[in-house]
Amino acid sequence: MYFKNFIVFGITHKELDLCQREKFIQNDPTSLIKRLFQDGKIIGYVNLSTCLRVEYYLHLDKNYSLEDFQKDIGLDDIFIKQGHEAVNYLFRVTCGFESVIKGEDQILAQIKKAQLTSMENKISSSNMNVIFNKAIELGKKFRNKSKICHNALSLEAISLKFIKNKVVNLKDKKILILGIGDLARDIMELITKEEYESLTITNRSYHKAVEVSNIYNADVISFENKLEEVAKSDIIISATSAPHAIIKKEEILPLLDENKDYIFLDLAVPRDIEEELNDFKNINLYNIDDVWGVYYENLENRENLLNKYEYMLSEQMINLKKWFEYKEGIA
Repeated sequence: MYFKNFIVFGITHKELDLCQREKFIQNDPTSLIKRLFQDGKIIGYVNLSTCLRVEYYLHLDKNYSLEDFQKDIGLDDIFIKQGHEAVNYLFRVTCGFESVIKGEDQILAQIKKAQLTSMENKISSSNMNVIFNKAIELGKKFRNKSKICHNALSLEAISLKFIKNKVVNLKDKKILILGIGDLARDIMELITKEEYESLTITNRSYHKAVEVSNIYNADVISFENKLEEVAKSDIIISATSAPHAIIKKEEILPLLDENKDYIFLDLAVPRDIEEELNDFKNINLYNIDDVWGVYYENLENRENLLNKYEYMLSEQMINLKKWFEYKEGIA
């Protein structure tokens, strides 16, 4: 089998809830993968990490079996696929079959970025690059032919809609965004099209935050002053990559106004904000799993489009097999 040594394992929003996803990340599987790569048991790998999934695509050495890998990884509650099934899964992910928002564009950009990072860090392999290139090519063709992305809602759009469902209007609201990653920037871009009182951003790197603030015309504060700014704000959106909570109950409560209502939207995994804050009547804390409660209405239409154009995955699988046959023939 051409893809026998290609596997994927990880977690997604489908299999595990937010707490379980946090636990998986905190076990630091990346360090184990790096060690297996250094030991030559893994020839190459791509780490696809988003707010809803953490997946590792691996090219195993021919003398290192899936059973060996499972013993070494020693993790519970993960999915794992090998060979043809793993490649087909990558195709499905790239086309948006496995996304919460079926057919969404963002996952395709995330896969491109993940592969590029792997190549730049010289941790990929030639076979993996071929498989990923075919997957990305398919993702583009699938969206162009199916038109599934027309009127699409992204995670950032759903997040903003979620917030707007919780407040009468944004005109008199002070908004604070913690983090300047892709998701945070996408949310900023949408917010700047709304009417609001003020938009403030912060990040561990003050210099990078200033660069982003110039793009979105936002105020900037130092990360050390974030708690004081939280108390002044009405809506706090957090999407950092911190490995632990950055807003803790015992630190923030003394600063908050008891007569003021606060909305916290924690989009980070692991979470940025301690969930105990939700116990207070003037605090409404939501996380990324809550956001999907405003999932858009045309789900049935998208499912129909996925079913209609699913044949494209089989066609691309044939093209990929032909490539490996050709390579084998000239080797």
